[in-house]
Amino acid sequence: MDMRLLPFLFLGTLASMAAAQDAPMIVIEGLTSEEPQASPDAVAEAVPAAEVAPWIIPLRPLAETAQVGPLFRLQGQQARAAFRLFLPTEAVGGTLTLAQRSSIDILPESSQIIVRMNDQEIGRFTPRQFGALGAVTMPLGEAVRAGDNLVTIEAQHRHRIYCGADAEFDLWTEVDLSQSGVALPAAAIGTEPTSFIAALTAQAESGRPVEIRTPTPPDEATLRTLAQALGRPLPDEALPLALSKPWSAETGPTYARITLLPSDADRVSIRRGGDGAVVLVLEHPPEGSPNASLVADLLGATPTLPPPTLPQIPPGRVVTLADMGVDTILTDNRYFNRDIDFQLPDDWLLLASQKAQIGIDYGFAGGLPEGALLLVKVNGTTVRMLPLDRDAAPVKPRLDIRFPARLLHPGPNRLSFESVIPGNPPDQPCPASAGDLMQVLSSTDLEVPPSPRMQMADMARDLAQVTPASVHPATPDGLARTLPFMAAFREVPDAAPVDLTVAGLHDIATVPLNEEGLTPRLLALTLLPSTVSRLVERPATPAGPPANALAPLGAAPGEGVMPPLVESNWSDRAQTFVQATLQPVIQTVRRMLRPGDGNLAEWLATRKGTAMLLAPEPGKLWVILGPEAEPARVAEALAMAPRSPGGPRGQVAVLGSDGRWSSWSKPGLLPELREPVSLDNVRSVVGNVASARPPLLLGGMLGLAWISAAIAVGFVLRTRRKGLK
Repeated sequence: MDMRLLPFLFLGTLASMAAAQDAPMIVIEGLTSEEPQASPDAVAEAVPAAEVAPWIIPLRPLAETAQVGPLFRLQGQQARAAFRLFLPTEAVGGTLTLAQRSSIDILPESSQIIVRMNDQEIGRFTPRQFGALGAVTMPLGEAVRAGDNLVTIEAQHRHRIYCGADAEFDLWTEVDLSQSGVALPAAAIGTEPTSFIAALTAQAESGRPVEIRTPTPPDEATLRTLAQALGRPLPDEALPLALSKPWSAETGPTYARITLLPSDADRVSIRRGGDGAVVLVLEHPPEGSPNASLVADLLGATPTLPPPTLPQIPPGRVVTLADMGVDTILTDNRYFNRDIDFQLPDDWLLLASQKAQIGIDYGFAGGLPEGALLLVKVNGTTVRMLPLDRDAAPVKPRLDIRFPARLLHPGPNRLSFESVIPGNPPDQPCPASAGDLMQVLSSTDLEVPPSPRMQMADMARDLAQVTPASVHPATPDGLARTLPFMAAFREVPDAAPVDLTVAGLHDIATVPLNEEGLTPRLLALTLLPSTVSRLVERPATPAGPPANALAPLGAAPGEGVMPPLVESNWSDRAQTFVQATLQPVIQTVRRMLRPGDGNLAEWLATRKGTAMLLAPEPGKLWVILGPEAEPARVAEALAMAPRSPGGPRGQVAVLGSDGRWSSWSKPGLLPELREPVSLDNVRSVVGNVASARPPLLLGGMLGLAWISAAIAVGFVLRTRRKGLK
């Protein structure tokens, strides 16, 4: 060996040793020793977090439908939206960031955005960001607290060119929820329960699942208790929980996860992972199941906003808007809509000709242009159109609006006031100080007539009784798919026994298809993407007409060929005319004989969705997830449904890609009486039964007519015999 190479070899050895000392430590979770402190999360707790981008604790919208996509739009001349913001203790003195942009039609000098934290204003700004998103920051203020906070954003827009109801649809401000919230350095996040819950919200809004890492998945009861404990601080929300192995590779930044760790005792702690994530570590003896109730005890004391509740309307009593918690409604918008939701008892049912009544006290400004209207709606149906272009007064004489009580239904309902006021002139900006154009006073009242205690088979009533213990997978392999549903639902006092089974399209063989016309193929076509369903539905190409040697050169197929003589037959044309004329009459008679939504196959043929909810029998619910469905979004839509008038009803419901439900009710269902028949309720009971199934009423009336006729004929025959004698 050449001695001259020894110095270079020595220097190379020193360099390799130095490089080994400077190399970062790679922590692989799941490789644990016999002692609990040797777990990867425990080791990583002492390792400083890497230099990463700041975390954003996100805004979560409070809406009746699940949010689709990151962009939240406030539309109209005046718009207001509410959001939840769960903050750790270390974020209380921080700033709120809004990534926003506005329509180019907005006049910035006369528009503003006002932001409030727990009903206290923390800032306002002028919407000047057009096109790309721009960031606006403001301090959180003194009303902020560790835990759940209520953030409201109010937009006051004005059109720069036009005035009128149509122009207001061009006014909007969008907030990108994926980039809006409270930004914190990753190293500043602590290991308190509020820190873990805030990290959970960031992980859920990132679009990636909240992992439950465990070498061996625990039993269903343990996972249900764990999912319920994780979801309890976030009411009406569903966490995208997923099972994974401890050595799973990460595809992006992780904010929060759960690790089930074999140890020498049952305990729970919150630590920082090697990748900076806030990790809830649930330790358990190797031979036993994790004690998930420890997680509930750890996270249960965190302050959260109470879930929204609807005002209860007792039938037979007059209830004002003030009693519902609604103040006098004032608006200077050219287009305005205010929805007031309320709740009726679950055993209230009127299907006949009974009338409910709205006593409206309203007024409007003078000089409104021709065509100005105020629409009063009940569950989306207009019950009165009030002109606002004549006989103006600050407060008009009270007007009683009677409407069919059958427009109402048990559970959540909606009363709406919608005004449409054209611009005058429409091609110029609205006056800057026009003042209030219309008002509905808080003394406006609603009276719902009483009814006997009756119920129809309806999935809405069963859905309101679903608890975490009610959720089950269709097959053992689908247990992970049910975790978001277990986290979304809450305990219901004195809940009736209801089962909610979660299935996918591959589990379609286990789904009870009890409804007439519902087939596996029809169900799959409803939930499959449009591109796939078109391939499945594509009919065979019909054979074209035979070639005609006398057809002109270059003629299209069939051109120049004499049409069949049957098409010119007068009898066929007469038959087609009669069918086209009588079809509406036939449909009307069919709806009268069988009230409901018609044939299920025809109803489903015009709908597409991401998930379907079935009620094959009372107390049994099945939710089928399509290939494009996100289990957490579907679970959130189901959890919010019992407090939403737009929730699923009847026996079949389809969740559209926009987060809204379409419902189908089976024709001919009979209501069930929940109290004894008496002289006080017999009329309403008979009316409900006859309205639900008119053939029964028709058959009963015909039967009575035949009996009466038979008695009359017998009486006449007997009297004639006596006269002949």
